[in-house]
Amino acid sequence: MRITVTNINFKYADGNGELQGANLYFNSTGATFNLNGYVEAGKDEYLAAAADESQLADLIKQKVSANLTTNTTDTEQTAS
Repeated sequence: MRITVTNINFKYADGNGELQGANLYFNSTGATFNLNGYVEAGKDEYLAAAADESQLADLIKQKVSANLTTNTTDTEQTAS
């Protein structure tokens, strides 16, 4: 699956304008399903991946996977 970053919205602290994190908007292609939307990345996560688009894509994949796992677990517990 290919992840394409379509937009980055930076989040800043109100008082001093310091970077707090970023919302990474993306689209996916190359699978039998499509994903799009955004994930929230903290300041350190974003800065560690910002220099390379493939690292940003990997960060998005990790965030999506973690979210799917968490939501699947929550749904399974509710259904029980």
